[in-house]
Amino acid sequence: MSLLSLVLTVRPLEKVSLPSALGRAAHAALLGRIAARDAALAEQLHAEGGTRPFTVSSLRGKRANGAVLPEATYTLRYTALSAQVANALTDLFAVGDEVDLDSAQFSIERVMWDAAEHPWAARTRYEELAMRWLLAREKPASRIVLSFASPTAFRSQGKAQIFPLPEWVLGSLLDKWNAFAPTALPEETRRFAAECLAASRIQLSSRAAPFKSEGVVKFGAVGTVTYAALNQDRYWLSLINLLADFAQFAGVGTSTALGMGQCRRIAD
Repeated sequence: MSLLSLVLTVRPLEKVSLPSALGRAAHAALLGRIAARDAALAEQLHAEGGTRPFTVSSLRGKRANGAVLPEATYTLRYTALSAQVANALTDLFAVGDEVDLDSAQFSIERVMWDAAEHPWAARTRYEELAMRWLLAREKPASRIVLSFASPTAFRSQGKAQIFPLPEWVLGSLLDKWNAFAPTALPEETRRFAAECLAASRIQLSSRAAPFKSEGVVKFGAVGTVTYAALNQDRYWLSLINLLADFAQFAGVGTSTALGMGQCRRIAD
């Protein structure tokens, strides 16, 4: 298994006020747990720049005036883009364990990695994901709907951009696939996305990103976008569908290891 989307149901041990977004805290909790078991892997993940083989979410769930409640449950998600990280994740969390987020203690009540348990949970291999589309007998879908669940932004020509243009979304996914998958996909996929995909339906809003950088609050887009293909070429559409499914593991855009760019494909 080289691709894993792990969802935790957690419960706070006491009522406590926390920042609205905890991507950095979730990131720190993950690396701390990995370090306790495999210091070399933790150091490797901490030192890596650019594209990282994992993503984290912020804490999701109901709050009361900014406070998490012990009578409520919350979810936290981690994904892995390499077999090494996926294997580590499967052993890191267990029901009954406690996880520390920004000095608040949470008890783990469920650990889920199958879609039947939670819509954001999943596990597979790059080869299985590729075979599903590249060897499929049915025609690939020409409309794809992506849900952006946390602020999503991109870097283009030195500037931050928040509108999820097809070439930025698919380009981000292509970069991650080619960084970690055993077989690379053609760079021309990016051009197909730019020239032959169009956003046909948009339900988006801007939202503050889950962390501050150098005193500046970043923003990103959240919501859903439907992308429609203007060219029905079977091969290129298969690659687009493949990358759309990959989004659940890879995330989209910048800072996905800090809670941004949580994304998955949903039904049209």
